[in-house]
This record gives sequence, structure tokens and C-alpha cells, in this order.
Amino acid sequence: MPELSRRTFVRGSLAAGGTGLLSTALPGTAHAAELTVTDPAGTVTLAADTASGAIRVLDAGGVHRLTLTEFWYANGIRTRGASSVTKIGPTELHVEYVTQHSDVSVTAVVVAGLRKARVRWQVAGPAAVPAQFLIGQAVVNGTVRYDPLALWNRDAGGGIPYETRHGACYAMTYADSRLLLRVRESTPAFGGGVTAVHAPGVVDPDGGYVTEAVLVPGLMRPHSAGVIARDVVTPLGVDLWADQPFHVWNTGGAKTVNAQVVNQDATEREVLVTWKARTWDGAEQSGTRGPATVAARSIWNTSFPVTLGGRDIAFVEAVVTDVAAPAVTAFSRTNLAVLSSYSYQAGEASMFGLANYPYLLTGPTADQVAALMKLIGMKWVRTAYEGALGIPPGDLDGHQLLHNVQLGDFEDGTPADPEAWAQDMVDLCVAAGARYYECGNELNLTAPAVTPAAYVTGVLGPLRDVMANRPDATFKVMTCGLAGLDSVWLDGFGAAGGWPEVDVLAYHPGRGNFVADYDPPEPWLEPDGRRKPVFWNFIGSLRKADAARAADGGKELWLTEAYASTQPNRWQSDTYRHAAENVLLQLMFARVHGVRCVTWYTLDDGIEQQPREAEPGDIEYHFGLLGRDRGPKPSLLAFATAARFLDQAEYLGRVTFSDPAVKGLLFDTPTGRFSVLWTRHDGYILNAGHDEGAYYPHPEPWLDPWPAKTSVSLPTPAATTTVRELNAIGQETLRTAAGGRVSVTLDGAPRIFVGLDLTTTDTYPVN
Repeated sequence: MPELSRRTFVRGSLAAGGTGLLSTALPGTAHAAELTVTDPAGTVTLAADTASGAIRVLDAGGVHRLTLTEFWYANGIRTRGASSVTKIGPTELHVEYVTQHSDVSVTAVVVAGLRKARVRWQVAGPAAVPAQFLIGQAVVNGTVRYDPLALWNRDAGGGIPYETRHGACYAMTYADSRLLLRVRESTPAFGGGVTAVHAPGVVDPDGGYVTEAVLVPGLMRPHSAGVIARDVVTPLGVDLWADQPFHVWNTGGAKTVNAQVVNQDATEREVLVTWKARTWDGAEQSGTRGPATVAARSIWNTSFPVTLGGRDIAFVEAVVTDVAAPAVTAFSRTNLAVLSSYSYQAGEASMFGLANYPYLLTGPTADQVAALMKLIGMKWVRTAYEGALGIPPGDLDGHQLLHNVQLGDFEDGTPADPEAWAQDMVDLCVAAGARYYECGNELNLTAPAVTPAAYVTGVLGPLRDVMANRPDATFKVMTCGLAGLDSVWLDGFGAAGGWPEVDVLAYHPGRGNFVADYDPPEPWLEPDGRRKPVFWNFIGSLRKADAARAADGGKELWLTEAYASTQPNRWQSDTYRHAAENVLLQLMFARVHGVRCVTWYTLDDGIEQQPREAEPGDIEYHFGLLGRDRGPKPSLLAFATAARFLDQAEYLGRVTFSDPAVKGLLFDTPTGRFSVLWTRHDGYILNAGHDEGAYYPHPEPWLDPWPAKTSVSLPTPAATTTVRELNAIGQETLRTAAGGRVSVTLDGAPRIFVGLDLTTTDTYPVN
């Protein structure tokens, strides 16, 4: 059977009805008998029904928590009961299944161990498709969510620690206990975890394919259960968290960080926890907890305090060490932040929103997600309609969040039936109450064979024809969000008559290892049309986009996917500190160039298909304002800082200096003027001095990366005695002014100043 595409697999599974993904019914044969196996300590029991082959999982108290109902060995094709169940010994039994194909065999090897059970499916036969293996399950009086295991690592080459994926986990929660099911890998959308778990197989050296699930019962956090479940022995693990949504508080003070230590070993260990917390300027808090004895495959809970200021971020690390064997350690990190509440005044004129947020909806509540969005100044949601992932349109209305629709729903760049497609799309947008419709996504990248002319005549034209006969179709139309500012595509779009068909130019300003204000010299393309690395710049592409939309009818300009990637220890990505600085500058420059709205991609690290997973080698997993554990990155505070200052701001112009490496922007607001100042004495290229593809060690976020410091004396109003200086994350320092002057020190990090007397016409000396 050929491999199926992701879309075909998902749609086919959901459409399969009684024999597909949503079926939880067991075969109709009555229970003849069960064979059971239990570990010697009585911590876990598995019982296999000799007729159906269903495997029940019971905890130490004998409570039935989960049934592994059946096994799919191809899309919509599952086992049909058991041909035999054999008890091999007190802790092992085998289940031979009846299959729908006479040439396919499926055998489950079931083993019970200390607080850990393993079920291994061995599959052979030409109709088996390992990418489509699913484990059927029925959770008994509990809930389930995808909660993958990730472990922290340090690289021998230096740089910041980073997380790697160590299994796909489905965490089940009951009123009195928990159970974790771990598989090697999984795509949640293929199974959902409620009635089936996607568990792709691998080649078995003895023939056929294998996949397995490891089950860990017990009242512990998913991370701890995942450490116990791992195939590779990891003696210790530690998990950090705070009992506060997103680890963000409105006020400073002492905050409690919880730590759970797990001992994966089959013997007890005595352990000690050492913790440190560093703030943005490197100030350190530290302490120890323990020693404590942790029983075999058990946990120890402890906590420690971290004190935060009124606008602050702390980078927290805890290391657990075996007292008797100091080389046996594990560590974990998280971040804490303080961001005070704020009353935004821009209302529907707000220029801030969120491009993609459904990844978050596997833990925090929709109300918590909406509250965080509003706290950092987001007013818009890029796409929301009934049936879409994320918060439904009606609920967004209740949170006073404006929402659009981004959707193509056509293959290969144009719909097969343009008129029917257009009617469906207009119906969907009207029903969703969308203010804007973004028509497709990155077609210049994903459908390069489809010309802009085909897009205009085969997509936008039919859409406008339907809208013309629908008085309720009041939404505005955006171009597909272009991947980068693709001038060649836009030239073709204009030549095909595309501009009259849209109200908005939407594009995605990707950025490589450059500061946000780097405008590289052209050409940005190779002679054969391939993009050079400098193609992915922010301010140069934004200037071209601004000019293009202005020259073609004064269209609105939206940046529907903006980001600052923090992929760890890669030269083409921002460090955590540079990301915060670039977030601030990117949003400031968006206002400079009259951008109607910036929707940020995304709130948290991860991708829609693999939410909360760690993947250090893939840049797509690192676009969030929050980390994988939903703790705040410095970028989150920078976003809020920019949103608060730009809430009702008007750009006045550039501030110029005698030294051209000193830069400035001047804005006006209802409460007074502010300026943004920085220098480029250290250049425009970040993480310079690397080899292509080489590992590049990123500095820790509390280290100042800018060596060149420039002192500048700036004018203030005569009566001013203090000037407010704010860094990228919004921390404020008061500078003393005297005699109408104040001295400040500038470097490559942009800073906001309130209380200066600057103009856009004078040139200010730099000594």
C-alpha cells in the first residue's frame, strides 16, 4: 500500500466511520477470559482479553485506568480480535491478533515492570504501512493531552543549553492519579490521543516493523513519568514550573519555583538540588535543596523562591546531583517575568495581533491565552472560524479581540472550481465575522509554478465576483501572505491587474542574522532567481513593500507573519537578547512605515503538527514569544514594551547625529514624545565570523553582547531633572539631567527615552 500524504491520512481516518479513527467499539465477541501479568512489587497490572485482544492497564491499587483496544496497521484497517493470548511468565504475555489481511500478522508483547509497562507490537505483511500505525485506546474516567518529553542538553562546543525531544507522550489525568503513555514519535493530528495514538513503526531487524508504548502510572508530572518511560536509561530528571499562567506576574516580589526530581533507577538514590536565577543584568540568586532520598522510580517535590522586580525577567536553572555519584546529574531551565497590567487605548486602530496560536490550546485555557494576548497589546487574530483550531470567533468577540480569516483551501495555487470555491469562502468569512480575508499563504514559495496572473484570474477574480453580489461580504481582501518581499511576484501581480482586486498587501518579513535595521545592497537574488541570504532582511523589504503598496492605490500593509527566531546556537538566528532588541525595533519600524497591523508568529515555540515538542535543528520550532514550556522569553516583554509605547503613537521622523552610526527615531503620543536611540558601531551582521552551517555558540541572555559604547550629551527641556531610559524589555532607569542636558551611553541595543528635547531637523553632535 503506498504512503499517504498527511492531509489524505487525516481526512481518510476521520471519514472511516465504524472502521476508522473515531471508532472506539471493541469487537462484538463476549469476554471469554483474561490473562494477567503483574510486576513483583504490584505497581502495575496488564490484563489481556483472550477474545478481543484488548489490554487493560491497572495501577497499584488495581484501578482500571486505560484499555488498549485494538491496533491499526494501515489507514482505516485494524485488528479484529485475538486468535490467541499466551502467558509466557508472571510478567510477560503475548497477544496474536486476527487481521483483515491474511498475509498480515500483528503480535503484541506485553511486559510488566516496576511502575512501568511495555507493549510492543510486531507487524509483518505487505499491507502494513508503518507510517500509519495507530494504537486504539479508551481512557477510563479521565482526560488525555499530548505532552511530549524533552530533556535539556549542554553542547561540548559551548553556547546556551537547549532541549531535545525524547519521546511523544500522552498524559492521562484522573481525579486521583495519572498515567503516561509514551511512544517513540507521534503526530497528534493523526490520532488525537483520545481514541487512538499515532505510533509510526520502524523496521524490525528480524523482519517487518515494530512500534511500542511504554506506560507509567502514578501521581507525578508528565516529565517525570516520561523520564521513567525512556528507552535510554537516564538515572535522574528534574522538572521546573510555577503555579502562574505563563510564569508571568503583574507585580514583583518573591515567586515560588516548583521542582520535581525523579529517580528512574530501580534502586533508591540520595540527591541534592542546586538552583540559580539570573536577571537581565546578570544579578544572581542561588541556593540548594536537600539532600533527600528518592525511592526507585519515584519522585521528590521541593521548591525555592526567586525575587523579581517591578519589570523583570529571571532565567532559572536547577541541577539535581546524586550525592554518592556526583557525575550523575540532570538539569532543567525555565523563565519567570513580571509585566504590569496596562490599559491600551488604540482600540480597533491597534496594530498588534497574533498570526498562529492553536499550539497553546493543549494546556492553558482559552481565557488565559486571551488574557495574555491582551496583556502584551494584541488586538487581532489572523484566522478564526468555526471548526478551526484555536478560540472560536464568538469567544474572541467576548474577549474584545478582532479576528480575520487566513485560508486558501485550494491545492497547487488555484481552486479546481473557482466559482464554488469563492462561494464557500465568502460564506465562511461572513459566518466568522471576519474583518479581513487573507487569500492563501506564501504561494510564491509553496506554489512557484502558479503565476501571479493565474492567482488573479483564478482566485481573486471569482472571489470578487461573489462578493459583489453579497451585501454582507464587507470584509477586506488581502493578497496571500508573501514569503518575503518578492518583487518579481509583485511585478507579475501588478501586470495581471491584481492590485484593484485587493485592499491589502500582506507579506512575511523573514530575517536572517541581521539587525532589524539592516538594508543590504541589492541584488538580493542570484542571476537564476534564487534568494541570497540577504533577501531575508527586515527594513529593506519593509521599505520596498511600503513603496509598492503606495504606488498601487495606497493599499493597507500587513505583516501577517513577523518573528525573531531563537533557534539555539545557530548563526542565522537571534540570541535571546538580540531577539528582544529586534522585536522592539521591528515593531517601531512597522509604525515608521505605516503598517496597519503586525500579527506575530507565534505565541509559543513549537509547530501546529507537533505542539510543545523540542527540535533544536529546525528553525520553525523557535518563533514564539514564549518557550516550549510556556515560560516567557525576553521577546515577550519587548513586544509588550513596543505595543505600549506605540499604542497611540505618531511617527515624526528620524533623529540625526554627526556620527552616522548613531541612529534615532522620534514619535509623538497623547502623553508626550519619546525617542528610540541606538548605534551601529558594531555593525549590522549578528553572529559574524562563522562558517556556513557551523554550530555557533550563543551567549547567555544576561550577557551584554555590544562592545562599542558611545557617550552622547542630549538636550532636555530646561526644567527637566530626570530622563526615563527603558531597555528592550521595558526596564526603566532614571538619568539625571542638569542645565538642559543629559548624558547617556548608547550601543547596538535600542533604548527608549522619555524626556529629551529632540527634533527631526537638528543634527546632534557626537564626540
